[in-house]
Amino acid sequence: MRLILYLFLMLYSTHLMAQKKVFNQPNTKGTWQYIYPFADKSYVLAIQHGVKDNEEDGAKTTNLYFGKIGKTDKIFWKEQLVMRLMKDNVNYEDFNGDGVKDLLIFEDTGARGGNAFYNLYLINHKNHTLTKVKDFNRIVNPSYDKKHKIIISYSLSGENYYSIYKLNVNNKPYQIGNAFKETDELDLDKKIGEILKENKK
Repeated sequence: MRLILYLFLMLYSTHLMAQKKVFNQPNTKGTWQYIYPFADKSYVLAIQHGVKDNEEDGAKTTNLYFGKIGKTDKIFWKEQLVMRLMKDNVNYEDFNGDGVKDLLIFEDTGARGGNAFYNLYLINHKNHTLTKVKDFNRIVNPSYDKKHKIIISYSLSGENYYSIYKLNVNNKPYQIGNAFKETDELDLDKKIGEILKENKK
């Protein structure tokens, strides 16, 4: 019985060590989070939150590694961001209208927590790639409008404002028209239609 317990503990501790040594990183400090965006679990996005010492509570320096684990680990890309770790910080939503749910990762808040900012990574299941949408984290409280095929930003700042965006052919967001204020009389769907008509190219 003791032998079985000992073997179990050995296997369990080995599993923990393997988790800490994903991609064989020499610096294993901080809090690690693993995201598996594909059915093939050998592809992993590893988030190392809090890589620097003496950072105050809140958003911290964070390393992101995307790669493939196996006999020889491969890192396809790495980036460093300042992010706030929180529960349920990952969502899958389609933001470019191709029918594929993309990876949305919470970055931080503003306006005393009322405004949320995210990083968006487009998922390609065929090629097993994650492609970051540059500057998506500048869009406040983003949501996708399937009817108009646009991204809606809703900013809380005393008076609340909407802005609308699309992704260009290089998957970079650009704003359409000007921001407009939320009022009791606002018909959002109608207003969006008017802006798209005015800015039709």
